[in-house]
Amino acid sequence: MGKKILITDDDGNVLKLLTIGLKKAGYDILTANNGMDGFLVAIKEKPDLIISDVVMPEMDGIELCRKIREESAIPMVPFIFMSSLDDPTNEIRGFRAGADEYLVKPVDRNVLLQKVHILLDRQDKNIPIKAKAEEDKAAFSGHLENLSIGEIIQLLNLNRRNGTLNITGPDGGSGKICMNNGQMTYSSYKKLLGEEAVYQIVRIQQGTFEFLSDEMEKETNIHGSTMTVLMEGLRLMDEGSEH
Repeated sequence: MGKKILITDDDGNVLKLLTIGLKKAGYDILTANNGMDGFLVAIKEKPDLIISDVVMPEMDGIELCRKIREESAIPMVPFIFMSSLDDPTNEIRGFRAGADEYLVKPVDRNVLLQKVHILLDRQDKNIPIKAKAEEDKAAFSGHLENLSIGEIIQLLNLNRRNGTLNITGPDGGSGKICMNNGQMTYSSYKKLLGEEAVYQIVRIQQGTFEFLSDEMEKETNIHGSTMTVLMEGLRLMDEGSEH
């Protein structure tokens, strides 16, 4: 059985064309013509990837993406927006809701297939792992070459997760970031603590990560909001790469 892809769009012609193209590529296709139906299908069928229009009746794509990330059993599912709205504001809204890609219609079939392949491959390489059943620790792990620290933190933030993100760099250096309801509360990396540790951790591009929903550090050494601290870390990283 191929990977399941859910396409949500209120345009019947778009649904038909996408269905034909993706079926030819070997995927099993589910469809819905509005966001509410799309959410119900996603809850029942648990697709491996979702493609959605932005403007739809009953529930738009932005709300669909938010509900998938916050209220479903598949919060990490890859999500692609396809919209006729070539508007940077809508693109920003899409990414803030938790989308992985935002494509403007009409989209070249080969480009879409490439994006789908990349996202599904990345998802396969970051397979959730089972911790000890008796401890019931929800966990996932993977390689930083496939999912960046920034992306991981945003996913944990969007899904309001509790637990500890452990990172091991290529030099063996280790660090951790504790999350409480999706907010970073504590971080350490080598001899650094707090925001300074986060700023260094986001620079790590190779190595491994593991997130465990276990007991966190009771101490708090991060006082800024998660997205503010993350954006500052990414800004400092970009500035460093320019020199």
